Amino acid sequence: MITINLLPVRAARKKENVRRQVSVFFLCAVFTVSVMAYMAISMSQKISTLKSNIETTRTELKKYEEIANRVKHIKEELKKLEEKMDIIVRLEANRTGPVRFMDALTNFVIPDKLWLTTLTENLGNMKLEGMATDNQTVADFMTALEQSPFFEAVDLVSSKQVDAKAESRKLKKFTVTCKISAQTTEQKQTTS
Repeated sequence: MITINLLPVRAARKKENVRRQVSVFFLCAVFTVSVMAYMAISMSQKISTLKSNIETTRTELKKYEEIANRVKHIKEELKKLEEKMDIIVRLEANRTGPVRFMDALTNFVIPDKLWLTTLTENLGNMKLEGMATDNQTVADFMTALEQSPFFEAVDLVSSKQVDAKAESRKLKKFTVTCKISAQTTEQKQTTS
């Protein structure tokens, strides 16, 4: 009978298995190192891209901050100009206001029957003093003031009889208070 010795075949297979396992191990190690190198390179590229984006964003931010500062400065200047324009409008209204009221008052004075001697105005409140031939003339004057768009809250403070030395007749000395109409003042400011 023939005897075959299988020991060298088993040893050869074992060697082949060990070599194959070592080869697979090294291939896995090389593949893992390759994947890690690729990931490291990819991450470093992403990091550099993000850093460049951050830098461009910072430069844009500085540019926009400068623009925002200019806009803020322009708004402040605009606000100052608007305040100056409001002052000019108020001054213009105050400049022409007394002329308009005096013109309106001259239309209400009854010739040869009513004379104004004093007119004072303070913060929209007017005080009129004068002389009239009778109480009806004073009443007509007050009615005309009340119907005027320039005046409101017309009140008679006093009315007394005095002797007029020059004309040797008795006249009524009167004092009337009224307010300048707020509506007229607002219209005056908007039209100016």
